[in-house]
Amino acid sequence: MSLLNSPAGNARYGGDWCDALALSEDAIALTIGDVSGHGESAAETMEIVRAAVLSSIQKNPHPSEVLSVANAVAYSRRRDLIVTAIVAVLNWRLRTFTFANAGHPAPLMMTPSLHGFLAPTVGDLPLGVFPKHRAADYVVALPAGALIVLYTDGVIEHERDLLRGERDLVEACRALYDVPAPDLATAIAEHVFQNCRGHDDAAVTALRELPDPQSPNLPIEKMNHAYSAHDNRRSRNRHNRLYGG
Repeated sequence: MSLLNSPAGNARYGGDWCDALALSEDAIALTIGDVSGHGESAAETMEIVRAAVLSSIQKNPHPSEVLSVANAVAYSRRRDLIVTAIVAVLNWRLRTFTFANAGHPAPLMMTPSLHGFLAPTVGDLPLGVFPKHRAADYVVALPAGALIVLYTDGVIEHERDLLRGERDLVEACRALYDVPAPDLATAIAEHVFQNCRGHDDAAVTALRELPDPQSPNLPIEKMNHAYSAHDNRRSRNRHNRLYGG
């Protein structure tokens, strides 16, 4: 696993964040986010919202609940800044990737032969728009040899062409999929930015698992299938399984 946080231009700080922390022997939590704008105001809001996420992620059993806590903090700022974020839990033993998304670019999952953007049919709102925020929790089966990439919009909108940016990201991940790069997140960003860096902050989190020849890949329909855990009773019953407890 590797992480990259690259502020725009010569700025020391930006409005993007990316973090990972262990929850148990089997599970790790990931978060990535983006505060609109540049400069000290965006960086200050980013630090406050990020701190709320990191504090909550160790107490709340579901990514959507972490986003609700972060939303309250973002809403209290009320500085006309848009905050997008993803909170995710990767459980290696159960081979599940559980995430909630608040208006952020969709995670990319790739196998030796397939790839897919994990985008729900109806996206959830960014943080800080309304006093209350209720995102959905999605659970995706983790294919063998999976590469998971989280990123901010500065990675795919550096040339102001979203479709081209997504294509460049897929091509970068495919080109580097089998390359033993010690810092995969930086390598992906450098590949995407080889023609143009853009003027926005950029962050990338990349996790890669070595392929297991004894574990068949899931078909693309399975890989892209995520179900919503809006039902709180069903969601709470999954708490121990999600966190390896």
